[in-house]
Amino acid sequence: MDIYSTVRVNVGSGYDVTIGRGIIDCCGQLLSGLLSTRRAAVVTDSNVQPLYLERVVRSLEADGFTVTSFAFEAGELSKNIATLGKILEFFAQSGLTRKDCAIALGGGVVGDITGFAAGCYMRGIDYIQMPTTMLAAIDSSVGGKTAIDLETGKNLAGLFIQPRAVLCDVDCMSTLSHEIYADGLAEAVKAGILNDPELFALFERGEAADKPEIVIDRCVRYKAGVVEQDEKETGLRKMLNLGHTPAHAIEKLSDYHIPHGRAVAMGLGIMARASAKRGCCSTECAARISRALACCGLPDNTDYAPDDMAAVAASDKKRTAGGVSVVLIRDIGDCIFEEIDLEHISGLFADGLEQE
Repeated sequence: MDIYSTVRVNVGSGYDVTIGRGIIDCCGQLLSGLLSTRRAAVVTDSNVQPLYLERVVRSLEADGFTVTSFAFEAGELSKNIATLGKILEFFAQSGLTRKDCAIALGGGVVGDITGFAAGCYMRGIDYIQMPTTMLAAIDSSVGGKTAIDLETGKNLAGLFIQPRAVLCDVDCMSTLSHEIYADGLAEAVKAGILNDPELFALFERGEAADKPEIVIDRCVRYKAGVVEQDEKETGLRKMLNLGHTPAHAIEKLSDYHIPHGRAVAMGLGIMARASAKRGCCSTECAARISRALACCGLPDNTDYAPDDMAAVAASDKKRTAGGVSVVLIRDIGDCIFEEIDLEHISGLFADGLEQE
């Protein structure tokens, strides 16, 4: 096992994000010193199960854990109430008590729904995040947001519940297809736009894909700092929603056939052009964002109509009584909130869908 870095997230009792290689096969060793329990329930999906589940179970059992496991069909369409119920029943049938632990082994969907189930089961048990995708490693595994989708929209039911630890094995990234790996880079480009011009420059130069430890570490450190200041997303943490209002609309309109990361990339391009059109940033800044996305093999636009996207945004979880809170870009490393009236959301999207 080779540990690259450990990032402390000082929220609640606090927890560590451990980033390195060989962690999958040593997770039992890492968790045995952290957890008082020796009973763990691993939740994963049908894609991750054949790759890593047996290795995780073997490592846990070698360090004295009694382990049960559950796998559901991979994909966003499984992030629903029915799957949540199955996971809760699995916890109960596994005999988990309040002192025991759930482990989310997988990407963002697995982490979101497992964390939500852990927060609901017996009014809350510990859970561990073990992200296996770039998107989960740099974003969704850190910060305690858990959720499922409802028919009306994405992430409309959920809890803020921080994990006990995050174990990020960078070796998992080597098994990802180029498309899934790039899917996660969209959230890293977002972090660069929000706060880290040096990280953004890595994407512009096409160098980030070969430096996963650096990208994960910088993104996790930024997000940890934001979450420490605003755990429940009442202010600063809303900045992390840059590009997500159009992204969630795109996901919903595609029946979730467009993955979250690619939708975020489209959303970033849309918000960059909309920001330029409204005089917030220069056209060159917007063009730089499009180029950085292109260097990752990511799109920056969509064919969906602005009116259709606006109709979905009207039920977005980020809406307020008067409209939707969006993040506009002033420059790389400088973004602002703006409240947009619901009747003007279509116009905002139209501005962003136009190509210069």
